[in-house]
Amino acid sequence: MASSALPRRSNPGTDATAPPGSWRSYALEGVTQHLQESESLQVLDFGGLNQANLDYVTGLGHRLYAEDLLRAYDSFFTPQEQSSREVSNARLEEFLEQTFVFPDQSCDGALVWDTLQFMPLPVAAGVVDRLHRILSANAPVLAFFHREISGPVAPSMCRVTDSKHLSVESRPWKREIEPFPPRAIEKLFGKFRSVKFYLTRGNQQEVIARR
Repeated sequence: MASSALPRRSNPGTDATAPPGSWRSYALEGVTQHLQESESLQVLDFGGLNQANLDYVTGLGHRLYAEDLLRAYDSFFTPQEQSSREVSNARLEEFLEQTFVFPDQSCDGALVWDTLQFMPLPVAAGVVDRLHRILSANAPVLAFFHREISGPVAPSMCRVTDSKHLSVESRPWKREIEPFPPRAIEKLFGKFRSVKFYLTRGNQQEVIARR
């Protein structure tokens, strides 16, 4: 796996091209370039369905499958499992089989936003492993990681405003956060061909991992 860090900052106060309330996302630009170079792809959005992201993907000629991964996690695992942050392999496999109903290598990109950080590490690792299985070669995974060491932190609701900009709002509930320094992110995506880092507003780190 190749890894590279691109310490570029996007400052919404100086980006004259940003729509009101939006900020520049270099990782989104990378995903957009991939989508523009291909036809009839299937893209996964694990932040839940919203009209802005649906319009973005379908406007580029592709299909979008949306699933709120955090709500799926909350509804599947018991409060005891969530509080202990311990999940058996059998339960994890059942969750993955129920949530990722796709044949191997049948999907062409995934927008996971910051969802991985709000689940226990074994679940996040299981999700990434399953993504590696269902994604096609060179498919990008866009993920965000908060730099806070401990929670609680509010997950983000991300909406694409154009091919370079995002509108990000905090969800109305907070939860414990799993710390992910760069080395841990590289390990998380260890099966992927490459991982590229982008430092953005508010010290939130954007990542593109390629299958």
